[in-house]
Amino acid sequence: AVPSITVGMSGELPPPRRFRLVALPLVLLAAACGGPREAVDVKRAASLIAQGWEEYRVGEFQRAEWRFEDAVEAAPEKSVERSKALYGLATSLRLRGTDPKPAKAAELYRKVVAADPQGDLAAWSLLALARMEHVVPVGQEPDYPKVRAAYQEVIGRFPFHLAGEEAFIYQQATFVATLKPEDAAAALKALRGFIAGHARSRFVSPAWALEAECFFTLKRPAERLAAEVKALETTELDPTNPIMDHANAYWKIASVAEFEAGDFGVARRYYKKLVDEYPTDIRRYGAQQAILRMSRAGG
Repeated sequence: AVPSITVGMSGELPPPRRFRLVALPLVLLAAACGGPREAVDVKRAASLIAQGWEEYRVGEFQRAEWRFEDAVEAAPEKSVERSKALYGLATSLRLRGTDPKPAKAAELYRKVVAADPQGDLAAWSLLALARMEHVVPVGQEPDYPKVRAAYQEVIGRFPFHLAGEEAFIYQQATFVATLKPEDAAAALKALRGFIAGHARSRFVSPAWALEAECFFTLKRPAERLAAEVKALETTELDPTNPIMDHANAYWKIASVAEFEAGDFGVARRYYKKLVDEYPTDIRRYGAQQAILRMSRAGG
């Protein structure tokens, strides 16, 4: 907890008031020169920000907001810590479980962008603003032209930043979701360009997955199958995720191979991977039966 202003760390009362009055100009002078006082404020703000994210992580949004608000007050004007505190406060207000404050969150995100338009936090703040346009309450329909334009701003300003790449995936997903051949064709062209130009991006796998959906809409099953396989092969592994598995991907690839592309070799391979790697999966029996079914069919 942050020490009280009136009681010191040891619990003793502060020095007499006259001493503080004499010392005050020296403190102000140090702050004006960017000296010890500013360093103390930065350190305190950083500590409060870390506490805020910890409260946020466990779902204590109100407590997180208090920490971020204190950090905003503690951080020197125009410092990185102040922008970090504003971003944390905006995120807590936006994503709190009850009574979110989207208007206030949007105002704070815009302050972060204005403070450093080319900075890392500006990229994430612009993405957050775009997500607020896209993710609307139940029963409402997003304004898709506005949503796509918001994503495009992130993409245009930060094309190789993670926030810009994530914005691109969300933007193209809005076209793929229409299930219109013309939208699928346009998205497919954009996705191919993204994969070619962002080979090391962690969003290459989602891009391949969206390509697969484009091919589904365009009724090109063999290419859909190839894209599904690429989506799996380029999946970023997360060793810290205890529930990460590929059973769903194996089942989907095998099903597309068997029933749409007619490629029994690929279907058999992925059904078998599911059987061997996930012996307790509910689809294991279905995969075994599919292997037998294809064998009887001569596949």
